[in-house]
Amino acid sequence: MSNISSNKTSSIIGVFDSGLGGLTILNQLKSDYPNNQFIYFGDTAHLPYGTKSKESIIQFCDNIVQFLISKGATIIVVACHTASAVALNYLKKTYDIPIIGVVESSINGAIHQTISNHIAVLGTHTTITSHSYKNKIVSIADNIIVDEIECPLFVPIVEEGLENTKIALLTAELYLDNINNCNIDTVILGCTHYPILMNTINKIINPNIHIINTGLSVSRDIQNLVCSLNPANDDRYYVTDVPYRFNTLASKFLKYPINKIEHVQL
Repeated sequence: MSNISSNKTSSIIGVFDSGLGGLTILNQLKSDYPNNQFIYFGDTAHLPYGTKSKESIIQFCDNIVQFLISKGATIIVVACHTASAVALNYLKKTYDIPIIGVVESSINGAIHQTISNHIAVLGTHTTITSHSYKNKIVSIADNIIVDEIECPLFVPIVEEGLENTKIALLTAELYLDNINNCNIDTVILGCTHYPILMNTINKIINPNIHIINTGLSVSRDIQNLVCSLNPANDDRYYVTDVPYRFNTLASKFLKYPINKIEHVQL
């Protein structure tokens, strides 16, 4: 993937999520931009964002962006669908560095992919009730039908390591079985935890339904912003709390262990 930028120094890419799910986005970005340094921030003390008020989420995100900028971030990816849905506009108006959310990236990928013009969005309560996906998709292409589906148990299932169990399968059936009765051909996973459930989801939905790779969509959206002049320094990882089974969860999302995590309070 080509990197084009007028900057004279390599970009430092800050990535944040309400927890560890954003590591699925970080995986893709590290693969595409191996010479860049990354700063990951997981707001684990306030997990999950999906049950918080809009005002609280904006305040959390504001504090995190200030922190990432103080650590040298020159590009920030809001790797949380809930935060992107309710806080991204505020962040873009408040800060003058590029801030990219996962909502628009996923939408761009879905609109490009769909042939039937019928898309389903799976997400947390806050993401779905914000209607951010539906409103944005319709504003771009008003001929597209958007089904919004709340999947509140998906995050705790992943957090507890139950993504490949009968509990996960039954829950996925409860939420997703109706997708197969519609003309839906494209699905957006509106939460960074949800890709961990991909095998289970694929057992429920029809094989001809395409699931958007949000990490790849984000990576494409930032390619013209990223400059990679020199090999990167070590990546840095910060959390606001050390959650139960942290190392197990982190390695699940990132595919390799994190050797050094700093605990901070915001």
